[in-house]
Amino acid sequence: MTQNDTQKGRAIEALGFGLSITEASENAGVTRKTIYRWLENEEFSAEVARCQGEVLERVKGRLFALTLKGLNVLGELMESRNENIRLKASSVMSSRFTEILEVLSLEKRVEVLEREAKQGNSW
Repeated sequence: MTQNDTQKGRAIEALGFGLSITEASENAGVTRKTIYRWLENEEFSAEVARCQGEVLERVKGRLFALTLKGLNVLGELMESRNENIRLKASSVMSSRFTEILEVLSLEKRVEVLEREAKQGNSW
């Protein structure tokens, strides 16, 4: 592996984790101009997108696990003997459920739009 490949790998990883162009260039030991030039390359850009997708999947998995844990805690609190705690837990559960439904609906709409865009459909 050449030094250039190592620098590109570092830049891809940095950009994949959401760092700025400046931070990625510092991490890779290259100039910002080099990062911009690399981003014009299809293979490099595709690798950054792939890395971003992997990071997003890991984050989603972790958030899902934490959400399940939180739901279990709220479920336990909804069984509390204290009426105020039960009421607050129920309120939180209801508001979060509504937010989740909104996000799922939005996600579906985005999927449809992305599919249509890939197929070249115009609005």
